[in-house]
Amino acid sequence: MSELIETTAPEMLYGRRGQLLIVDDEREILKSLRRQFRRDYDVYTAESADEAYSIMLQTPIHVIISDQRMPGVSGSEFFSRVKDDFPDAMRLLLTGYADIQAVISACNDGNIFRYVLKPWDPSELASIVRDAFSRYMLTAQNRVLLTELQEANALLEARVTERTSLLEQANERLRQLVEQRDIFIGMAAHDLRTPIQVVQGFTDLLLHTRTRPEEIRDFVIIIQETLRDMLTLLNNLLDITAIESGKILLHKADVNVREFIARVVKLNRLIGEKKGIHLRTELDPDLPRFSFDRQRIEQVLNNLLSNAFKFSHSGTEVTLRVQKLDGEILFTVIDQGIGIRADETSRL
Repeated sequence: MSELIETTAPEMLYGRRGQLLIVDDEREILKSLRRQFRRDYDVYTAESADEAYSIMLQTPIHVIISDQRMPGVSGSEFFSRVKDDFPDAMRLLLTGYADIQAVISACNDGNIFRYVLKPWDPSELASIVRDAFSRYMLTAQNRVLLTELQEANALLEARVTERTSLLEQANERLRQLVEQRDIFIGMAAHDLRTPIQVVQGFTDLLLHTRTRPEEIRDFVIIIQETLRDMLTLLNNLLDITAIESGKILLHKADVNVREFIARVVKLNRLIGEKKGIHLRTELDPDLPRFSFDRQRIEQVLNNLLSNAFKFSHSGTEVTLRVQKLDGEILFTVIDQGIGIRADETSRL
């Protein structure tokens, strides 16, 4: 073979020397190639394909130089196996003209990076080896970049999934707030009906020519109190904190139950009389003072009485009953209307 010379350009892979494996069944060739490349690379040698494969299982080899003609397994056959198990390793095949067809077939199958005809020129072989290491570095870098890209893509997908989940949660929360807002607005519209009727009724009385002068002051006070209650009702029902929580806070206070009922009756009696319905009361004689949210209970009773008047016929009677029962106060509204269908009572 031709005289060997040393390579001059060191090959560095990510801060470490390249790993070069030389496979040949002739020891003199192994020694010569080892001398040529040992300055620039970590050189491993093997006299057979099996020995070379064992080295690759233990050491990360970057470039392989193998002779084509070896006993047992040829270089192209060895590279075919290496391609599947170590796809990144660059493969260089030393061959003579007699084996050129096998080499071409190996090239077509992608089993070798380059082939070198015997006898080779040492400087040309050194250049080919440098190219092989450069190609390995490029392949390794591309693989790292691909891994980083896949990781970045996975992270991006995770963030998109997280943001999508947060957006879905925000949309669901918004939907709930809209539903709660609609419920509260519906409550406000319903609960305002009775005080509006009260104001309308007493303003009609003020305009009536038979209204006595001493009654006018009482009517105006009732109208003022009702309007004040309406404003409080609106502020409470449209309070954004209440809408977000879906709850209305109760403000309990000590209440004189008889005076409280007298006010409720005073506000609602006129509504019933306009429809020809008499509002009567049944009160326990020894009703105690009791702690509850005066405004909310008044809303409840106003709604019950309003519905009783709405679904009762003229000439009938609506009864507001108040009883002391086991340390509690029981309010009952009784009318002579059509009542609630039996199949709908479960919805109360």
